[in-house]
Amino acid sequence: MPDFDRFDLCEVHYLIECDYNINGWLPERPSNRRRNEATYVQLYRMGFRPSPLLAYETLTDNGRDIYDLLVRRYALPKATRSQDKK
Repeated sequence: MPDFDRFDLCEVHYLIECDYNINGWLPERPSNRRRNEATYVQLYRMGFRPSPLLAYETLTDNGRDIYDLLVRRYALPKATRSQDKK
């Protein structure tokens, strides 16, 4: 089970939205539907600014665990992940 780490969570949610967005947002994420806004907007308000080098491979081990957990939770297809696009 992954550990709670705010920075890892922010990176993962940003990366998942980049990898799986449909018209700029991730409809599978409940808070996106509830607020009718993209994850990036929520992260921006929190002051999160992603690294331009952010990718699945640059996540910490904990971040990759969180990413994989969320992919399963949202029932997203594994083939569209940034690591599988190469």
